[in-house]
Amino acid sequence: MRAMSAWSIYGWRQTSAALHLVTLCVALCASAGAQTAPVFDNSGNGTLNGTYFVRQVLTVDDASTSAITHAVAITGTMTFDGKGNYNFTGQKVDSTAGGSASAYSAQGMYVAAANGMVQIQNLFDGTDIDYGGIGGVGPAAIVASATQGPYLDLLVAIPISSSASNASVQGSFQTAFIDFLQANASQVRDGYYMLTSDGNGNFGNVTINGVMANQGGTLVNQTLSGVTYSLSSGTGSINFPTSATPLTALVSGSKAFYVSTDGNILVGGSSNGFDLLVGIKSLSGPASNSMFKGTYYNGALENNTSSGGNSMDSLFGSTLALGEGDHISHYRWRFFDMSSYDYTSDGVVDLASDGTYNNGDFQTILGAGGQAVLQAGISGYFSLTIYFEAPQYTGSAPFINPVQVWNAASYAPITNSVAPGEYVSIFGTGLSPTTLTAQSYPLQTNLGGVQVMVNGVAAPLDYVSATQINLVLPVETPTFNSFATFQVINNGASSNQVTVYTSGSAPGVFAITGNGIGAAAVTHADGSLVTQNSPAVAGETLVLYVTGLGLVSPAVPNGAAAPPSPLSYVTEAVGVQIQDQDGNLYPDTPVTPAFAGLTPGFAGLYQINFVVPSGVPSGLQWVNVGTQDAYTSEARIYMQ
Repeated sequence: MRAMSAWSIYGWRQTSAALHLVTLCVALCASAGAQTAPVFDNSGNGTLNGTYFVRQVLTVDDASTSAITHAVAITGTMTFDGKGNYNFTGQKVDSTAGGSASAYSAQGMYVAAANGMVQIQNLFDGTDIDYGGIGGVGPAAIVASATQGPYLDLLVAIPISSSASNASVQGSFQTAFIDFLQANASQVRDGYYMLTSDGNGNFGNVTINGVMANQGGTLVNQTLSGVTYSLSSGTGSINFPTSATPLTALVSGSKAFYVSTDGNILVGGSSNGFDLLVGIKSLSGPASNSMFKGTYYNGALENNTSSGGNSMDSLFGSTLALGEGDHISHYRWRFFDMSSYDYTSDGVVDLASDGTYNNGDFQTILGAGGQAVLQAGISGYFSLTIYFEAPQYTGSAPFINPVQVWNAASYAPITNSVAPGEYVSIFGTGLSPTTLTAQSYPLQTNLGGVQVMVNGVAAPLDYVSATQINLVLPVETPTFNSFATFQVINNGASSNQVTVYTSGSAPGVFAITGNGIGAAAVTHADGSLVTQNSPAVAGETLVLYVTGLGLVSPAVPNGAAAPPSPLSYVTEAVGVQIQDQDGNLYPDTPVTPAFAGLTPGFAGLYQINFVVPSGVPSGLQWVNVGTQDAYTSEARIYMQ
């Protein structure tokens, strides 16, 4: 992960359709119905059915200092009925009630979509919602976070069997943890270790690598001898013997834990503490970057102490791993001092043969089959991030892949919101009988007998093929705490429906590669492309091509080309920054562009005219765009 800007307070690589959009940008450079009430999809409710072990760590933080004012840890079993209801029984540790475990029960509702996105009434506060995703090895596991309300939290749930015993824990598990010792953000610690079971209650010697905020925040390792576990009738505990005091130990004492029904995931934490540990089955052979590929649902609980003091946050989101050592991630971030915010970025996970990647700030660990990933902070950025791979979806044609509805510029993955007027790409099978590209404006809502309905409104279509459709999201699409449901109609045959979140804006920068990573589609004032041989220079005005900036004024009808006069300006504030490889932002506060609005002569294509700031190092640097709803740091710009 890269630092967010202060602006927030105020076959995938090159498909012909994606390149068609870039071609539009480059060509420009050379030439200088009734709305259906949106409802979140509950068709996946049946995928959550049975008994799950749950561990949730939740904090309330002071808005000025990020000190934890209230911490809660909930441990127990949640029974889902497959119809949208759950019952929980277990225990709760509450820092405001003496910090000792007490019996706790709760009832609530949940909604699970066909693409694995889930909403669960918060176990601690039923007026709040945990948002997350369902994925993982074998039977579905859940990772979620309450990013909309007043809490910073992380919840993990795994399906369990009441007959699980010591023999249910077999082999090695890569494990990561975070612990807010004594409910104190300044005593946070995190790290990673391997547990190797003999199937008879022994993990043997365990070397723990991690950092402790109250011990200087430098990476240390501790070896514990004779680590044991006991698991009977589904209920278990791990004992970490140590001679060190809790304040100087990375891990110590007894931890309640469970194992998933397939034996591939461990989840646990202290019965009287505010920690969370997750273990995933280790790889059985050497790793390669191709093993980290597909869509993953993720969640995290973090405390960034690198600037001194505390800076707590939590998130849920998704990651699109490209199988080439790089990925595109979306996070719905909630910071201690600000409301929720969407953030998208690219990243590198260049795996070593043991399935790990260390970039100096985080240790990333790939699990068996690439179906789960853990990430732990190893510097001043204390973090536990959990990734569970979404299932592989199939269906009869026409079929939309439920996790492949993306911003057409950035390819931001499935949890990222879409915005009115945005270019959106959807992928699947049997979507169209032929390949066609729109030849004129306004874009039509029927192209070769193919339509795409968004909340019941036919969307303007730019490109259709058997596996991909590019469309412009109707401007009628609601944005406040709402959703967009997509359905393809291929010459009378209706596809499955896929529901995603919406927002007022969801910026994505077009890149020449066609998938949002790499050199941006950005031009000099004379219309020539910014390239390595023709880099941007401080003080000059550039034109950056994007989508997803939301509504404009004057409004332009769905599918119509924006007129050259009057120009249509976006209604939300927009800011631009350049970010170098060391994470420095230029300028510190995003600049307001001279123009941000629809590109004349095109539909769904926006441009941002801005002046290049001074002081940016030469080379390929990120060009970041922020609005009041979201921030993207993915495409790059060549600087002189």
